[in-house]
Amino acid sequence: MALIYTDVWEAIADRLPDHPAVVQGDRTVTWGDYDDRASRLAAAFSAAGIGHDRTVGMYLYNSPEYMETQFAAFKVRATPINVNYRYLEDELWYLLDNADCEAVVFHSSLGERLAHVADRLPDVKLWIEVPDDDSHWDDAVRYDDVLAEHEPAPRIERGYDDVYMLYTGGTTGMPKGVMYSMGDFTTFFLTAIATQAGLPPFERAESVADVAAAMVGG
Repeated sequence: MALIYTDVWEAIADRLPDHPAVVQGDRTVTWGDYDDRASRLAAAFSAAGIGHDRTVGMYLYNSPEYMETQFAAFKVRATPINVNYRYLEDELWYLLDNADCEAVVFHSSLGERLAHVADRLPDVKLWIEVPDDDSHWDDAVRYDDVLAEHEPAPRIERGYDDVYMLYTGGTTGMPKGVMYSMGDFTTFFLTAIATQAGLPPFERAESVADVAAAMVGG
């Protein structure tokens, strides 16, 4: 059985729903909530017609919402695109346009920059705003409202060759998207973990969840 991160994370969420998945300062998101919130966001992406081989921009600071957005995109076989929060208007427009983003999830404090380039990004169907200050861009929908308005998306079968993309920082020119197979990407890291732990290679997502449960006594 081919392994991809989405299936692994879902298996861990099923096995350890009450265990912390993401911690940031005083915030803790359990595996169950991580999966549920990402599934609701995935449903919003699907409703907007964003699925296999489509792209979702993540113009976010480090946060649970960054992880949830990535997970949600993976769930519908879309490709999450990392966007450096330091980017200003021209480079921001370039990356979102170059990546063909059809949805952008962003922190509200960064919304003014997006507002200045939105008319140059006609393919973006969905602007989702994560509040981190008192500002609000009227063209955007609020993150928590999106989650509340959608039921969790059903789980689907994903492909080994679904795309994982990482945009470079543009130190040798404009940013460039480096593409990987999700299956190859997942297998590389899980094989390294298994080898370091003296375990046989993982063959099923549930096997990874079993090891995770053993590590935390679950």
